[in-house]
Amino acid sequence: MHSVVFCAIAMLATGQVETVGSQPGLYQFNQGLELAIRGQSPPSFMDPPPYSSGGSTLQFQPFQADPAAPYGGAPQPIGPSYQDPFMVGPGGVGAPPGYGMAGVNGPQPYRFGFTPRMDFAWIAPAGAKSPGIGNFSVTEYNFDLRYASQLAPELIFANTPQFNARSWSGPSTPELPGSVYRFGWDFELASTPVGPWSFQLNFNPSVNTDFDQSVSGDAYNFDGSGMVFYRPSQEWLIVLGLGYWDRVDDIYVPYAGAVWTPDDRWELRLVFPKPRISYFVGTFGDAAHWLYVSGEYHVESYQIGMTSGSPTREQIQLTDWRIMAGLRSDHGYYDKFIEAGVVLGRQVDFKHGTPGFDMRDSFIVRGGIKF
Repeated sequence: MHSVVFCAIAMLATGQVETVGSQPGLYQFNQGLELAIRGQSPPSFMDPPPYSSGGSTLQFQPFQADPAAPYGGAPQPIGPSYQDPFMVGPGGVGAPPGYGMAGVNGPQPYRFGFTPRMDFAWIAPAGAKSPGIGNFSVTEYNFDLRYASQLAPELIFANTPQFNARSWSGPSTPELPGSVYRFGWDFELASTPVGPWSFQLNFNPSVNTDFDQSVSGDAYNFDGSGMVFYRPSQEWLIVLGLGYWDRVDDIYVPYAGAVWTPDDRWELRLVFPKPRISYFVGTFGDAAHWLYVSGEYHVESYQIGMTSGSPTREQIQLTDWRIMAGLRSDHGYYDKFIEAGVVLGRQVDFKHGTPGFDMRDSFIVRGGIKF
């Protein structure tokens, strides 16, 4: 039933939440896929000149040369002036910023250099269903530091060290550890979106453990994905790909769907495993703001030590579906978001014989910042 509800929301999105970046698919939406679609977002500043395509007018952030800037004048945005110190050119720190020129492919999706990001979430206590006993709540902490550079005129390479922690409270049966940790490193190779076709490959190994016992093969996850992007027009982007998530179960996930940007304010993103509908509210204060509704298929896995029963070392898998509503704000130097929603279809499974159980639906709130 929960999957039917989720798919229905995804269908409404055709007729997208920042978090355009993680894993492929572990703690946040695939970062490469999010970045590949980033150029579809509405402009961050007011009153740019229109870009016409197929009878529809789309507005993208314009640029103008700054003759006083180094390197012969790096392109600068027209409008509220800012210079992002983390957006460096292919030559590294000190080189011209990695901006794309409007009117060619729209705003370019890659930020060269470092992009730190962090977010936090809390899932309210909810009861475990038999054979589980007691309430279970989760606090999530996620940090990563992405570095992107240009390997060749048409190739981008990015690597992202990741750290994630979970604080668990309950249930009383089975007894789970109070904290688990993930140390991952995402590697991405992608083509620049110069023509209608582009691609992206990801490999994301990680170690996932509570440090209760020595690390075994159950602690290692090896995730990967491959995607192809086709843009038939400025309004449409088609995504076709497949991901593999190494958990208790071997999970094959379609990274597939379409993104439709019908005008300056709406972006409808039907892309599994995280569809989203976004509405550009406008630019006021010192930021541009988007309201959105999103869905997410979410799976985590860890090697843990069991405090009672047998075996004493297990691998646990937590699966759920999330429906969120939130607000994202782009301040130029940084983005931030706050969102809340429900966690549905929660399942807890084990690899080595510990009985699995389901969880009742719960409330989730999450917020984060990206520089």
